[in-house]
Formats: sequence, structure tokens, C-alpha cells
Amino acid sequence: MRQPIKLIVRKGKVRNDGTALISLQYCYSAEQRTVLGTGIAIPLQYWNKKTRKISKDLPAIYGNLEQLESTISEKLRKAEDLVEYALKQHNSSPIKFLKENFHLNKNWKLDQMASQKINLDIYDNIDDYTKAKKSNVKHCTINVINAMKGHLKSFELKSKMPITFDSFDVSFYEDFVRYLLYEIPHFRRKESIKGLKINTVGKTIRHLKSFFRDRMRKKIFLLPTWIHIK
Repeated sequence: MRQPIKLIVRKGKVRNDGTALISLQYCYSAEQRTVLGTGIAIPLQYWNKKTRKISKDLPAIYGNLEQLESTISEKLRKAEDLVEYALKQHNSSPIKFLKENFHLNKNWKLDQMASQKINLDIYDNIDDYTKAKKSNVKHCTINVINAMKGHLKSFELKSKMPITFDSFDVSFYEDFVRYLLYEIPHFRRKESIKGLKINTVGKTIRHLKSFFRDRMRKKIFLLPTWIHIK
């Protein structure tokens, strides 16, 4: 949805050289509005108030018409995007947000994304991954993913070190596989034993790798080197 922002040239703001700034006017309400300069100035007679565009007769001394129009369009889109973003975030003062960010040269969208906190809890991410998988995989696959999560928790308890995305290196891979093969406690026919079958360990590692690849695609983190280990 495009925001109520329009291009204006104010007659009362003519400068000593006979030019006036082309500005953007944003009206949040009848009482709340702001005007932001585009940095482009032309004589009043070369501004078409009806079409809100620069006249094609603009002398070259004031700039290349095509470039000026392109710059104005970019600034207009930026202002519209800023206001739209502020409103979606329920920002109580979209005018303030617009004024604070409009004249910044840096990419405000990247800054906003960077400022948003990413949940890096490994188990929350596995839950998110599992939830997304439920609609396109069999229930037995979901059981294997949940078991993989349980194996990680068991290994974390045994190692007495919290598992994070930074934990996953070659050393972790080797220790985790060894733990699954020879040390992880579980019950089989009411008998407490240690170590999983090779097939079960293979499934755990395979789904752990798939989970990592999914998080990488979502730009949560980079793939650990052991992902490429066969």
C-alpha cells in the first residue's frame, strides 16, 4: 500500500538564485505532517504542479532531466518504504522514523534486519524446523528428528557444556558420534544399555545435517565444516 506522500515545490521557499527545492510532503494526519527536501532545486516555472513532475523544457544547466527524475523517484520510494515499515511495526511516530532515516546514506533495510534479534537457541530452532517439516514428511520422520533433538540434549547433559551453533565443529562431530555409538544410555526391552545401532546413528547425523542446511538457507548461521564429512 502506497503512503500519502507527494512531491511539492513551495513558492514561498524560492532561493536567491531563483530556484526552489523539490520536496516530499508526508501527511500522517491533518495535523501531523512533514516536508523533506530531495536536494534537487529548479526554477518554479519548470515544475508542473498538476503532474508533479519536472518540465521537459528544463535547461541543461539545472541537470540531466532523466537523472533528476530517477533520483526523485528513488527518494519517493524510499520515503514510502520507510513509512510503510514504521506503520507495520506499529511505530507510534512514523514521521519521526521517516525524518531520522530518510537522509541517511546507509541501507536502512539492512540495518533494521540486523537490529532484529535472531533466536539462536539450538532447541528452539529444531522445534521450528520440525514444525515446518510436519506438512511434507511422514510421522516416522518427525519421530527421528525429535529423537535427534533428544540425543543432543543427552550429549549436552553428559558433557556439561551448553550446546550452541558455535559448538558444531569437527571435534564436536567426532565426540557426538562416539557418544551415540558407545555411551548414550537408553532402554531396550526394559534393559538399560549403552550405544545406538549404526543405522540409528546414521539417521541422527543425516537429519542433523539437514537441519543445519535448513538453518543456513534461512541465514541463521554458516555450515560447520563437518557437514561435508562422509
